[in-house]
Amino acid sequence: MSDFDETFDVVVVGSGGGAMTAALAAKAKGLRPVILEKSPFYGGTTSMSGGAIWIPCNGPMLKAGVKDSRDEAMTYLKTITKGEVADDLLEAYVDFAPRMVDFLIDDLQIPMIALTKYPDYYPDAPGGKPGGRSMEAEPFDGSELGAELARLRPAHPQERAFGKIAFTAAEAHRILFTGVAGQLVATWHILRYMFQTFKRLPYDRDLRLTLGNALAGRLRHAVMRKDIEVRLHTAVTDVIVEDGRVVGVVAETDGGVRRIGASKGVVLGAGGFAHNARLRQMHNPKPITTNWTAASRADTGDMHTLAEKYGWQTKYHGAWWTPTTVVPGQEIPWLLVIEKALPGSIIVNQHGKRFTNEAAPYLDVVEGMYADQEKSGATVPSYLIMDRTCRLRYPCGPVLPGLFQPEFLWKSHWKNDWLYKDATLDGLAAKLGIDGAVLADTVKNFNENAKQGVDPDFDRGKSLYDRYYADPRVKPNPSLGPIKKAPYYAIPVWPGDLGTKGGLVIDAKARVLDADGAPVPGLYAIGNSTASVMGPTYPGAGGTIGPSMTFGFIAAGEMAGE
Repeated sequence: MSDFDETFDVVVVGSGGGAMTAALAAKAKGLRPVILEKSPFYGGTTSMSGGAIWIPCNGPMLKAGVKDSRDEAMTYLKTITKGEVADDLLEAYVDFAPRMVDFLIDDLQIPMIALTKYPDYYPDAPGGKPGGRSMEAEPFDGSELGAELARLRPAHPQERAFGKIAFTAAEAHRILFTGVAGQLVATWHILRYMFQTFKRLPYDRDLRLTLGNALAGRLRHAVMRKDIEVRLHTAVTDVIVEDGRVVGVVAETDGGVRRIGASKGVVLGAGGFAHNARLRQMHNPKPITTNWTAASRADTGDMHTLAEKYGWQTKYHGAWWTPTTVVPGQEIPWLLVIEKALPGSIIVNQHGKRFTNEAAPYLDVVEGMYADQEKSGATVPSYLIMDRTCRLRYPCGPVLPGLFQPEFLWKSHWKNDWLYKDATLDGLAAKLGIDGAVLADTVKNFNENAKQGVDPDFDRGKSLYDRYYADPRVKPNPSLGPIKKAPYYAIPVWPGDLGTKGGLVIDAKARVLDADGAPVPGLYAIGNSTASVMGPTYPGAGGTIGPSMTFGFIAAGEMAGE
């Protein structure tokens, strides 16, 4: 038998939404867990994300009057995953995801809200829904975390207006697209932020946590209440195997190497390999780099490296793609989730041609980029082209709408180093190295179709999802405003991601499978450390965190012998 420095029932590697859920569920089932996190912060990429979880048949959506059923959810998932995911995995997810949410709400007192107006990404697919399956945690007063608030991984900077003020997804949507009503929402939260000045002083941040910070913060608060230990600066470098069973881990800490036993099991929930250049070159389409991802810097593929060492079964599906833009002076790229769907804008390749439906789910947009790159060799980077109206009304990366942030307030290094501007399309094309005649023809064709509210080339604005981040004040198609008012603007667009998708193959009980397809005793994996239950697709907002938390919940039950 191995000599351990200490032993727990369950060792959870990582501290994102799935990892903390696994530890909390294990504790609720009478087990003694510990959470090991290699970085100085807990929360993982969950904390930096929009914080949504995609949960079919969840209680809050049903209470809100949005109908759903197991059959509809299974039909939808089987359709969009195109046969690449085993039925028992999909069934486990559909069956346990609502129970996991009930556990959050009823047992942990974490209030969750069903986003009834946020559609599935493919609402027209069989079993798709116009809203309700995506959920978010209610805003949370971060001061309740006390000193632990300083150790919560910071939100992505684009989740804070002026880099400071937090909004929920629903609030941001109202601010952007509901005119005076949205302005009142924004004004209220600006005043709220100002009135909390003295309360904020010890923390130097908005204490109202939203989005991924709200979810991670609420889970961490529950972990505190349940007296579960979280160890930061603790990097798991290996597992300990006895007679074919994983019985513990080896961890590097500030105090040296420790051997930590796990009598019931080890849960690998340490994220993906977004910042591992070697693994990205092996498993992602080209060109690829670690510079375009919005995932946590701690997302370095440690569990994937262990899989290589031990020969555990793996499968890869690229990444949770989203177009991003790399802003000078910013450490993290900005996601172009909203910008790509706004009227008065298009995305073109280096030949000046459109190549995809810009308003489609962000995974599809990047897959469209790579498909066109393979054909044209001129799509990485692409360029988001905007006219004056678009710039005045809407945000663009860190730049607020022109009505709130006129050009004299722009940072000097943005101009012609990232955000390009010219009085004519031909002049803008010259700055981008694009054929001006081709770009002019692309814009002319787009404008003629926009007047009719149709996009015969790519069906932009046809889907309910396409219209979610569009402006309902624009008629007849909220995503198809023409590009006609000078000056014109452009920013580069890269094939970025929210994290990688692929890794350890698990069964319906979250058990890691070996090369022969048999479960590795004592070893479980969840989230971006695994080959996603969503396979090659993305069902809706929260399609990455929802499965991570659900299979963490499933793993806890399995370790408890249920």
